[in-house]
Amino acid sequence: MTYSQMWNNAGNEAEILYLEEQIEAVKKEIKQAKAAELQEILEQANRKLAELEDKLDELEE
Repeated sequence: MTYSQMWNNAGNEAEILYLEEQIEAVKKEIKQAKAAELQEILEQANRKLAELEDKLDELEE
């Protein structure tokens, strides 16, 4: 493995970790919105979660 490949892998791993953390944060927002019955916030959080999970899936492939 070249240095460039190692750097790219490390970058992907960092981005994957970041996205996983963001997904957890959005899931907490969803839970809070459900508890407070805040439909607009819930819909926004669900859209953001779907976007983050799509990005994560792309990186993991």
